[in-house]
Amino acid sequence: MGAPDQKPILIIGAGVSGLLLAQHLRNAGSRVPFRVFERDSDLDTRGLGWGLTLHWSLPALRSLLPDDLVHRLPEAYVDRAAVEEGRPSTFPFFDLSTGELKAKTPAAAESQRIRWGKAVNHVDTARDGTAIVSFDDGTSYEGSLVVACDGGSSRIRGMLFPDHQKYHIPVRLLGVKIDCTPDEIEPLRNLDPYFLQGAASQNDSFVYFSVLDAPHNTPEGNGGKYTCQMVVSWPIRAGFFNQATPIAAPETSEAGIELIRKFADTWAEPFRSLAHGIPRGAEVKSLELYDWPPPKGLRTTGHVAFVGDALHPMAMYRGEGANHAIIDVLDLVELVIQPFITQDENPADDTVDLRAALDRYEDRVVGRARPAVLASRQACLDAHCWARITDKSPLLSRRAMNLAFDESDMDPDMIS
Repeated sequence: MGAPDQKPILIIGAGVSGLLLAQHLRNAGSRVPFRVFERDSDLDTRGLGWGLTLHWSLPALRSLLPDDLVHRLPEAYVDRAAVEEGRPSTFPFFDLSTGELKAKTPAAAESQRIRWGKAVNHVDTARDGTAIVSFDDGTSYEGSLVVACDGGSSRIRGMLFPDHQKYHIPVRLLGVKIDCTPDEIEPLRNLDPYFLQGAASQNDSFVYFSVLDAPHNTPEGNGGKYTCQMVVSWPIRAGFFNQATPIAAPETSEAGIELIRKFADTWAEPFRSLAHGIPRGAEVKSLELYDWPPPKGLRTTGHVAFVGDALHPMAMYRGEGANHAIIDVLDLVELVIQPFITQDENPADDTVDLRAALDRYEDRVVGRARPAVLASRQACLDAHCWARITDKSPLLSRRAMNLAFDESDMDPDMIS
């Protein structure tokens, strides 16, 4: 992949996995040409995103990044002072109705420019192995390999697998970003300095709370406030919250805040006050929950590799989606890209077959990520059925890269 006339790797999507792969290839120098394409128009199109929970993938992340960026990772800490104080997270889980701590996890030990406004509408592989990507703006590019990092609603996945539909999880979710003064957030930080979650034993509503930024992270001080994320979800079922029909997603932010406060009326402190403290003008976003367990034996065609949510979108109730995306990049580098770099450095070795390498990559990723998708779905369903929240539930069980979990392990009464 490093010959002077070598066609570049075409990275579709400038999210976590796409940019991580780009940084790794940049670190490899001119041996691996690449280009990055992103459908958004610029960096500010989507604003502040969801918080990411990275745990077992951190060694892989550090191995893939150039040293200069590894040294800058502390800049991404949501609360640098808490890290410096040695305050680890235990990812606690609470009964919202009583405030009781139900479970916690053990403390863990311690480019090239982006081409913006590029939405894919066609991917093909020519007979000579050239990968061709066409975009909505009428442009097209040729490369040696297309790496689809274009998210859970991947256009490329839809093109290659039009008959494989996403599974819609029967849960509705609202997310809101709020700014809290140190006094307002202190009761939550006393429980955990980074994030926590809980479900109401009284009515099966669920909340996830995390810190996104702290006032001491930058000289500007974030206005003296903590930027936080609050996620509230509830099951789509008749009878929930004493309603004859399932509660619909609110159509406005005002209605969303009102619904969150109604749920919170049944919660204990400090969760109740957190919800009632959401300012009236806050923007509440509704998120559709779905997943797609990649089928066993999955095979793409041509010179296309899927990475991250494009291959295995999953619910966030185990906090593992980004971790799997990072390991995807590592697997792609080890099984597909690195063998071709070695081949270019030793022209006498022409035994590497790109399609065979992609098959090996797909087998490894599907074997690892498919159980994670299904376990995350079950964790989401369990989060909204108090009787199922035990230490055996994927909601509370240990986070790990490799799980033994399949459809047979799921509760058939909770799957529609």
